[in-house]
Formats: sequence, structure tokens, C-alpha cells
Amino acid sequence: MVELEKAAPVTWSTYRRSGWTTLTGWGTLLSAAAAVGCALWGVGPYPPLVAETGLAALAAVLAAAWVVASRRAPLRTGPAPDPGAGLRWLVAWLVPLATLVCFNLGFMVSPEYGRETERLEAGRFGSYSVTVVRLAGDPVRGHNASDEPVYFETDLVLRLPYDSGPREVTVPGMYTRDEPPKAGERIDVSYAPGDPRPDSPVLEDGRRWGTGVIGSRLLLVTFLPVFFAGSLLTGLLRYEMPSGFRRFAPSVHLPALGIALLGLCLLLPTALGWEAGGLVRPAAFLACLMPGAALAWIWRTA
Repeated sequence: MVELEKAAPVTWSTYRRSGWTTLTGWGTLLSAAAAVGCALWGVGPYPPLVAETGLAALAAVLAAAWVVASRRAPLRTGPAPDPGAGLRWLVAWLVPLATLVCFNLGFMVSPEYGRETERLEAGRFGSYSVTVVRLAGDPVRGHNASDEPVYFETDLVLRLPYDSGPREVTVPGMYTRDEPPKAGERIDVSYAPGDPRPDSPVLEDGRRWGTGVIGSRLLLVTFLPVFFAGSLLTGLLRYEMPSGFRRFAPSVHLPALGIALLGLCLLLPTALGWEAGGLVRPAAFLACLMPGAALAWIWRTA
């Protein structure tokens, strides 16, 4: 991307600054960036997302400390402080990446599904060929379109070789094509031979929705818009970033922090695995608007 240059006039202003404002301000941004990074990396594969929630809470605490430190910092007079290249770059990429996390959290699996997947993976869950012991019901012929193969749906008793010993398990509604199944035949099912639970699932289709926030199912769809937005914001902030961005002003930063806190509250049920009457996923998707809205407010008012 071509870097835009703008000769900014030297202006003098009065602002508050101290070592504490620098420490808490950068701590806020870096904690938020760490929370976003942990979510994208998949540190917590399913709720509760302890590390991500803890880092987000730390960012909120440090943001409050930055407000207090800014109110107590000594007054300084001089040229308007330059936001700095590091701050521009961090904000330019943190906003779209935080939006990506909010979007992908809307697809986060439930804690129960995540724990089940973890147990099955530990038990070597996969597709295996097993023996049909007998039919547990009469085969029912399916009614596909005329140009599709005939199939039969049958309840089957299967012999499964678990690590703890062979078991006979009844699996309802197994599908076979062309002809109904017979005792002694081999059929493919998905199960975990190392899972010791007597009710361990035996499935005809073993495909499971992956755990983790970002995966192959959404990576290509979401990465390109984020890359475009990050590159665009990097160029815009290099060209013009309000000088009041990093110096506390109540009318500028308090509403922006409130918007960001609202986004965290909308994500909290998803991150902690709470059930809220079907509102968890819509709330996570609504949180996608908050990082950009907070930046837009600062840009408009600073």
C-alpha cells in the first residue's frame, strides 16, 4: 500500500501526562491485543474461555486506571503529542481483528459439545469397519428421487471392538444403499474405541463441528476482509490520526470506553458458556459493531 504523507502543522496544547498514564494506556491496548490473539490462536478451544476473559477483564481494569491516572497527571503545555507509529499500527490491526473474534465467537460450540469432542478425540474417534450381529428391526426402503440410488434404513446391532473388550451396541437408523444389510456383513461407523463410557456415541456420520474460535471453516471467509480493513486503517492512520487520541478527554474517551465495554458484555455469555434463551449468538454478532464504533467515535470527537 502506498504510504500517504501529510505535513501536520505544529500546534500547541495543554494536556496531562505521566509515567502512569503511559503504563496504564499501553497496558490496556496490549492486554486487549493479547485477549484477541489468544482467541484467534484457540488457546481456549471451547467455553469457558478463561485466558481470553481474564485478559479482557485486565484490559478493562487498566482502562479505568488510565482514566484515573490521566485525571491526576500533571498539566503539560507544548506541541500536540504525536500518537506514534506503534500506536497507529496497533490500533489499525486491533480493531478489525477484534471484530473478527466477535464474529467467530458467534460460531463457538457449547461447553458440552466441546467436552464431548475432547473425550472422543482422546478415545481415537474415527471411522472403523465393524460387524453386523443382527438386524434390530425390519429394513425400511427410502423414497429418493428416481435417478438416485435406493437406500434402506435399519436398526442394527453391531459388534464394536473397544479397548476394554468387545461390545454389542444397537444403532438406530443406519443407512445402506441398494440392498438391506445382513448379519455378518461389515459396515462403517464412527466411534471412539478408547472411550470407556458405556454410552459412548456410535454414529453413522462422524463429522463434528470443530472446536476453537478460528478454523478452516471460517478462515478464508473472514481473513480477506480483515486484511483489507487492517491495511486500509494503517494507511488512514498514518495519514491522519487525531492528536487527542492518546490524551484523555472525557467527551472523547469515556463514550468510546463505554462502547468497548458494551461489546465485552455482549461477548461474555458466549465466552463463559452461559445459556441465555437463544440470545447468545445474536449478542456475539452484535458485538462485531463495537470495536469499529469505538474507533469511529474517537476519530469524530478527538
